[in-house]
Amino acid sequence: MNVIHHDSKVATSALTRASSRSVQWIFRIGVVAMVVLGFLHLLLLNSLATQGFVLQSIKQDRLALQQELDDWNITLATVTSLYALQSSEQVQEMDLVDHKDFVNLREDRLAMVY
Repeated sequence: MNVIHHDSKVATSALTRASSRSVQWIFRIGVVAMVVLGFLHLLLLNSLATQGFVLQSIKQDRLALQQELDDWNITLATVTSLYALQSSEQVQEMDLVDHKDFVNLREDRLAMVY
C-alpha cells in the first residue's frame, strides 16, 4: 500500500514559509534594535563629553574664585595690620621726626641720625 499524503507536503511548505517570515521579522527587529541602541549610545557619549566640559569650566571658576578670595584676604590682612599698628600704644607714643638725616653704613644699609 503506497499511500501518498499530499497534506504533509503542503503543511511542510506552509511551515517553511511561516518560519521564513518569522526569521525575516526577527532580523528586521534586530536591525531596528541595533540602530536604536547605537543612537542611544551616541547620545550617552555626547552627554558624558558635555558634562566633562561643564565640570572643567566649573573647576576653572572655582580656582578663579579661590584666587579672588585669597586676594581679598591679603587686602583685609593688610588693612587690619595697619590699623593694629596705628592703634598700638608704642606707635602712638613715638615722636615725630621733622628733620631726617641718614648715614650710609654700607651699600645696602642706612641709619637715621637723631
